[in-house]
Amino acid sequence: MKTQASVGQAGLGKEDLLAAAGVYVEYTRAEGDYLYMRDEDDEEVPVLDMVGGFGASLLGHYHPEITAVQQDCIAHRRPFLAQGSCRQRSLDLKEALADYLHRHTGTDFSVALYSTGTEAVEAALKHARYAFGQRVGALADACNANVRELLTRLERGEVRIEAAFLHDCERLLGQEPLEGLDDLLAAVAAANRQAFNAQPVIAAFPRAFHGKTMGSLAHTWNRDARLPFIRNHGAAVFIESPQDFLEEVERRSLAYFRFEFAPLRLVRCTMPTLAAVIYEPLRGEGGVLELGAADKTLLRELRARHPQVALIADEIQCGLGRTGHAVESLACELPADYLTFAKSLGGGLAKISALAVRKDLYYAEFSMLHSSTFAEDDMSSMIAKRSLEIIERDDLAGRSAQLGQTLLGELRALQKRWPRVIADVRGRGCMLGIELQDYADHPSAVLSSLAQQQMLGMLAAGYLLHRHRVRVLPSLGRRRVLRLQPSAYLGSAEVGRVCEALDQLCAVLDAGDAATLLRHLSGPGEADADADARAAAAWADAAASQAGAAAATNACERVGFIAHLVDTESMRAWDPAVAALSDDQLGELRGHMQRALEPQRVARRRVRSALGHEVELLLYAILMDAEAIEQDMRFNKSGQIRAQVHHAYRQAREDGCSLVGFGGYTSIVTANCTDFDHDHPAVTTGNALTVATSMSALRDAARASNIRLASAHVAVVGAAGNIGQTHAALLARECGSLLLLGRPGSLGRLRAAATAVAAELREALRSPWGVVDTADHQAGEGELMVRVRRAWGGESPPDAESLAAWLLDEGLIRLGDAVELCRLADIVVSASNSAHAVLDAACFATDRPVLVCDVAVPGDVDAASLAVHDNVRVIRGGIVNLPMAPDFGLPGMRLAPGKVYACAGETLLLGLAGVRRDFSKAAITTAQVREIGALARLHGFELVQKQ
Repeated sequence: MKTQASVGQAGLGKEDLLAAAGVYVEYTRAEGDYLYMRDEDDEEVPVLDMVGGFGASLLGHYHPEITAVQQDCIAHRRPFLAQGSCRQRSLDLKEALADYLHRHTGTDFSVALYSTGTEAVEAALKHARYAFGQRVGALADACNANVRELLTRLERGEVRIEAAFLHDCERLLGQEPLEGLDDLLAAVAAANRQAFNAQPVIAAFPRAFHGKTMGSLAHTWNRDARLPFIRNHGAAVFIESPQDFLEEVERRSLAYFRFEFAPLRLVRCTMPTLAAVIYEPLRGEGGVLELGAADKTLLRELRARHPQVALIADEIQCGLGRTGHAVESLACELPADYLTFAKSLGGGLAKISALAVRKDLYYAEFSMLHSSTFAEDDMSSMIAKRSLEIIERDDLAGRSAQLGQTLLGELRALQKRWPRVIADVRGRGCMLGIELQDYADHPSAVLSSLAQQQMLGMLAAGYLLHRHRVRVLPSLGRRRVLRLQPSAYLGSAEVGRVCEALDQLCAVLDAGDAATLLRHLSGPGEADADADARAAAAWADAAASQAGAAAATNACERVGFIAHLVDTESMRAWDPAVAALSDDQLGELRGHMQRALEPQRVARRRVRSALGHEVELLLYAILMDAEAIEQDMRFNKSGQIRAQVHHAYRQAREDGCSLVGFGGYTSIVTANCTDFDHDHPAVTTGNALTVATSMSALRDAARASNIRLASAHVAVVGAAGNIGQTHAALLARECGSLLLLGRPGSLGRLRAAATAVAAELREALRSPWGVVDTADHQAGEGELMVRVRRAWGGESPPDAESLAAWLLDEGLIRLGDAVELCRLADIVVSASNSAHAVLDAACFATDRPVLVCDVAVPGDVDAASLAVHDNVRVIRGGIVNLPMAPDFGLPGMRLAPGKVYACAGETLLLGLAGVRRDFSKAAITTAQVREIGALARLHGFELVQKQ
């Protein structure tokens, strides 16, 4: 069974992730240092390529000499599939690469050819394990021969088994008693058998990347890539403490026993189970990181102490001159028994890799044990041989070194100019990295979100591509690092262009200008010149708020609240930095980003009640608006939004929240929180306080509008839902008659709502005549309730279904599925869950005062259509005043200071009251509405809005 859908990048395919950042574009042509794509006008546009095929295009795209080799191979129909034959061109390449290495290292190597870098790494790891097995096998044979020699010497009388000797063997073997020779030989054989069955271990360094096949992946540091496939791999270890690793090698050594004869004694010998250490002299995917001094010392110490341990230099990305050196491991003065190459070896056109093993360590039979179907073909071999010739003829190592010095100088000047943007610049030659500062706590909610979820580097790459036509990409294992891996032929004009583009990027990030950074995702539109000023002011406020939260260190109850964007305007409120974008642009931006970003904590606020109690609320935001959620509900069975909500709930639990509230659709898609059966944290939908506040606001506004509630005809839009039904049940005791409205096809559910209303009225028959106990006052009963009491007050009332039938027959309750029926109503309560307005001026009477209480978020009423209708008054329901926190506000909620939606208000209120149990979960009841209303009055919450 498929588990809960993944959230954020974990649930995206490669194409979706690239599209989310705006770098999923098609390139139609390539040449030199440029790729070409089509713009919006279908014109071909050159893009300066600083990705360089992740290091493969040291010679640039379509180097003319490499292209000539390829074309010659095709013209002469050079064999591609000729396995099991003499393949002279591959032999020529092996000889050329071995000669290259001998000239630069002074060491003789045997070379094997493969198709990809990860294949070369797999071959290196397998050869090291094979060599370990051969060593162990040789030791086992030697120990067996040693036992035979002992028996021969005993037979000749040259040695004797005496008691003292057996006692020494007992202590050494940790086994007693040994009664004689047979016991001794059996104990030695058992100990040696256990030792020689030990599994070899291969070690790698943190931040390493060695490939994505299973063997190479086991030694790749990136947990996101490794853990879904390989966990607790006993044969793969990472050297996290170089100082302690040599001791670990000794602890992991296997112990075996052999006899010496002059004099006779049993000797304990050891051999490391460490078969190899694999390292990258310069780690590209790890963020263009060099090995540290302690790492280098460790490798040299291993060579000195354990020369049989194979040292594998993975130069697939950094080798063959890219870093300014012919052999990078040699330039770093690091020992290497094996070398792996790929990428640059193919000249930008061929898929080819190579493993070079010191000739004195290579096992010739290994070529039969590990082979590759598509390796050793003529074309890739001839291209690679020509690539080697060009690398040496044009001194690409020297060119790379000089180019690297120039670029590093320019980049370090940028770092000095923009210290708040660039944390570090590092690397060598044509393999450089620019590490951005950590923006996780930036006042811009957008930039903070991107940084927390490791997307800022990818979005920076999108900005550079679309704004400056410069192509870079971040490192896989350290995504704040932008890699520059151009060809060795990059010109001075291109260097200037790259640095100018990076300077502009730094200016954008330093200003926190999220709108400019993300404009390539939002479509065409005019920029707002005042956006920077507004953003700066908003960040100042946010920074002050953060400082205030940090200053309040006293512990208090902590609750969480999960909310989603209401609409595009709420996105501006969430982060004023994007205020310069139009509604359409924000919609485009949200569409790109919503699947790539996980929900996250975007605000924390403290509130003190009238009783002196204090609570801290943590707000978790989901970057989906009502329209996107409605589409997900319709076409994806709420899969995306539910996964986001569950993820946010887990975050709240990890943050120590005792209660989690749900706002808007987050409760709807989890069936009013019934998805959550956990003991901790407790959950609440906020629906009870939503109803309590809207009822209070409605009563107050009716009095102010001279509408007599007791005789009013009240329509409830969305009455089939829990909030609408609860409103109807409460209003049935206070109004003149009810009209229950739902969507087309909802009449069956509306009849069930009418039955629920009838059940509430049956309960009300037990209350004193003429009094309604509401959440904020006592009022007289409405005409509907008076009619019920007259008909059934003196005798046992019928069951709820029969009472509902009577109410419908009498016309006290009517059902409908057309919102136009609201024209019959004096008061309308609207609580649908639609993403768009469902009521406009045509839905209301024009000949008398009409009061509309809009409870929905986003609102159900098209306010603009009512501009010419003086008789219709619209009030917002479900909003709470916090007089004890007059400056309170949550980003994206678009409410005046001191106000909060009742769903969040209920979360605050329950936290202040110390309620650690599920509250308004599943269907709410009128009793819960009254209970939460009483708690609100107790803690100083105001349920009636100042209209």
